[in-house]
Amino acid sequence: MSTLVAIGECMVELVPTGISECKQSFAGDTYNALVYAKRFANTLNCALFTAVGSDVLSANMLKCWQQEGISTQNVITTSDYNVGIYAISTDADGERSFDYWRNQSAAKHMMSLYSQKPFNLGLKESDWVFFSGISLGILDDESKQSLLTLLADFKKQGCTIAFDPNYRARMWQSKSHAIEWLERAYALSNVVLPGLDDHRVLFGHSSSAEIVKYCTQFDIDEIVIKAGSAGMQVYCKDDLKASCPFTPAAKQVDSTAAGDSFAGTYLAARMCAQNPQNALEMADSVASQVVQHQGAILPLDVYQSLNISLGK
Repeated sequence: MSTLVAIGECMVELVPTGISECKQSFAGDTYNALVYAKRFANTLNCALFTAVGSDVLSANMLKCWQQEGISTQNVITTSDYNVGIYAISTDADGERSFDYWRNQSAAKHMMSLYSQKPFNLGLKESDWVFFSGISLGILDDESKQSLLTLLADFKKQGCTIAFDPNYRARMWQSKSHAIEWLERAYALSNVVLPGLDDHRVLFGHSSSAEIVKYCTQFDIDEIVIKAGSAGMQVYCKDDLKASCPFTPAAKQVDSTAAGDSFAGTYLAARMCAQNPQNALEMADSVASQVVQHQGAILPLDVYQSLNISLGK
């Protein structure tokens, strides 16, 4: 059984249902991707490498992961910190904004906690590891370097490293600070999933061609570009292997996790030997449904009604 390990933070998600009421769930970009990967390909072993607290919310979070079939064997538990919390607000077009309470989040300290008592993450040759710009952004610079060093070791062991830059300006000291670390991540990744919007802000790129040209300085095998109204494309080095036009959802309710569901489905499909074109179309199908529902994770019955899963 192949393993996909995601690295990052899962938080308590609050979605307002009224002025004084909220629906609580659990979400975070790499965790979201992992859930959609597992739902798409149940035969995959999916695990999250992170840290949580010893509080009630952390315990409930772990139970939720287990219900989703996500392994908790790589989770560090500490009594010094708790889990982060965020609240979603959406406008009339379904575009979301967030308010965060994460200063005491255990995940921000996962690398220092790991260094105190390292353990075997259970990865082997041909397994995949997925991380994001948010995975890096929550860490201090020393921990960022520790994470990249660990990923470099996984790559030497034969693991495939996948990276989604997922740029959030507030998580970085400056644009140049973000570029420095995102480029280091690009340099060790086999598969990257950049968004044109992020590259436009960071590098001034205005097309997929410019992203591909930029990526030639790194030894990247597969570039999966989310180009908004220009659709999606997959390049292997500089060779176009797959494309999919942009098709607006019937109704966009909440864009939360659209990119995460896309990434998780695409990676799972590729791990299950689907070609880039099939993987791209499947990932787009899931993402287009996710934006039509509130919150990061689709209700299971809604997901199952899509009938695009593998490995059941």
